[in-house]
Amino acid sequence: MLTTLLLALPCPAQDDPYAALRDELERLGWEQCERTGVPGVAIAVLREGEIAFTLGCGWADVEGEVPVTPETVFNIGSISKCVGAWGLLKLVEEGKLDLDAPVVTKRWRLPESEFDASGVTLRRLLSHTAGLTLHGYPGFWPPVELPTLERSLSGDTNGAGDVRLEAAPGSRWKYSGGGYTWAQLLLEETSGRSFAEYMQSEVLVPLGMTSSAYGWDEPLLARSATPYGDGGKPLPRGGPLFPELAAAGLQTTVADLARFARASLPRFREEGDPVVLKPETIELMQVAVPPGDGYGLGYQIEPRGVRLVGHGGANDGWIAYLRVAPETGDGLVLLTNASHGNAVVAPLAQAWEKRVLEGRTGPVRAEPARSR
Repeated sequence: MLTTLLLALPCPAQDDPYAALRDELERLGWEQCERTGVPGVAIAVLREGEIAFTLGCGWADVEGEVPVTPETVFNIGSISKCVGAWGLLKLVEEGKLDLDAPVVTKRWRLPESEFDASGVTLRRLLSHTAGLTLHGYPGFWPPVELPTLERSLSGDTNGAGDVRLEAAPGSRWKYSGGGYTWAQLLLEETSGRSFAEYMQSEVLVPLGMTSSAYGWDEPLLARSATPYGDGGKPLPRGGPLFPELAAAGLQTTVADLARFARASLPRFREEGDPVVLKPETIELMQVAVPPGDGYGLGYQIEPRGVRLVGHGGANDGWIAYLRVAPETGDGLVLLTNASHGNAVVAPLAQAWEKRVLEGRTGPVRAEPARSR
């Protein structure tokens, strides 16, 4: 089956320099899926601020031999934070939230500690500099009744722990998915709407991400890849589930996430493009927040040569990768349906770097997407 598919791949067009890259990534995607046991991968490449191409390799469902396409739905783990931060910055632009005001919510309060909680601000929540606990979430597998945000923040997290202040706000950088859960609650109280509803109407749909949602519904489930865990074991579709949607709960396609990647390149915005945030707001989000040097407001940053920004994502059965170069308009999106999807992500990212960024930057580090 693989040999037949590889022989059928088109030869690159001589007048299109990105056709060779497309051919290489498609061939490499199929080969690496076969070699590593990762069922499938969806790929999108951006060039000069435009989506150059999208494609799928391998299987959305192995047993049924359902192929991955650009419209296959994946969970994207912690890339959910990158997209979710847009909803909060929209409220900042509207004057409804202040990046540097103390975070106060009615439905939940930080436990008492030796540290001054008034130093916890939205800027610090989104940049992981607030001094909070709780790295990431394992999620819950259906069928299950999910805890409320308040219960999650207080420790009902399937073993991940609770959210507490363990260091002085602004004194260190330490990844905290729990901080995004508190930011999610802040968005709900400020907007008067559920996080999923707000993000759908104010961010996803305006960006053209109409095959995306925070949470699962029947139309998305019908187009979802099957996630595969350790040893290639198929896991239940539509899982894991999270009340902590901002941290880990976005479902999308590679075509939709490529639209978000394009929107993350404000220097290449054209007349008629969808506008959710001002260019200066997006640029602010892509600047490191001290004392960290590699994380802005929802975006991870690799400040070397050509500056890359984006995020990685990892949940059981899913690995995702998003990087864009704000100055050149290049970008790469990779979505896989396996817990060991980094086995395919790394060589694809390296091939993209060699073709696109060589001579302008150092090697792209396709780091394991550990954040959940």
